[in-house]
Amino acid sequence: MSQFVDLARSLLTLEINTVLKSGMSAEKMPLVGDALIDIAQDYFVFLCEQSNVFGERRTGVLATWAAPLSEGFDWGRAPFAPSAGAKDGTRYLADFLLHDLPGNDPARGTTVQVFDNLREVASWLRQMQAVVLDAAQEPDAGPEVIHAASQIDRDSPPILTRIQRNSDQVMDIMKRRGLTALSLQRGMDEDARRMADLKTADIVIVRKAWDMGTETVVMQSTIQIDGDVVTRVLKGRDTASNGVIIGVHRDAVDTSFRYWSFMVDALGRFAGKAVNALVGDTG
Repeated sequence: MSQFVDLARSLLTLEINTVLKSGMSAEKMPLVGDALIDIAQDYFVFLCEQSNVFGERRTGVLATWAAPLSEGFDWGRAPFAPSAGAKDGTRYLADFLLHDLPGNDPARGTTVQVFDNLREVASWLRQMQAVVLDAAQEPDAGPEVIHAASQIDRDSPPILTRIQRNSDQVMDIMKRRGLTALSLQRGMDEDARRMADLKTADIVIVRKAWDMGTETVVMQSTIQIDGDVVTRVLKGRDTASNGVIIGVHRDAVDTSFRYWSFMVDALGRFAGKAVNALVGDTG
């Protein structure tokens, strides 16, 4: 019954995203454990790429000019070794950049701790990017700061936020299921990678995180069951030259809305007043 309620609640809102991706494998989501490894590896690669602006990945050392800026805020943990004289060494993940992909290294599986580190680094990068962009506007900004600001990916903040929130959700799922000691590895026992104890709602969260990865969302539409419709377009994509993308998104909305309407109608006929109770109709 609880899974039925979760399904009904998930139908209260329809969300359609159109994303940009450089390459597509056209594969279905693998076993949940493998999907979590894929998610962790995708996030790790993205965070490493974004971190290159602020230090040397090969040595894992934060740039000298970046250290004072990093210590000016309290969010997240830097994916670098602390510089000499650092005020709080606990705010650094000194070996983050020096590891192999989580799940590939026999000594480092995909764990709750891995997702916690990913979340912390994403949080640090969001704030560090904002601080550097602000510092670059100051009259006395040094050449290193100005150069770093020019290298920051302006589309990355929403993706960093996604990594934070999805990592939190994955950690919550694993903790609730008593999987805090689980270390997922490529090629490990299939039963362990299947993670059969997860509920349908948990699998839906993992599936969306796996589907979205670190791609840039260029258009998003959400439709509430009460009729409200919100469409968001990434700035710069609302031009005539992006007509193909806009058309693809419009067609996706039309198709998804027809399927969603069918599902809501079918669920309503099956469950009767149960669905009305979920949406607040007590009449």
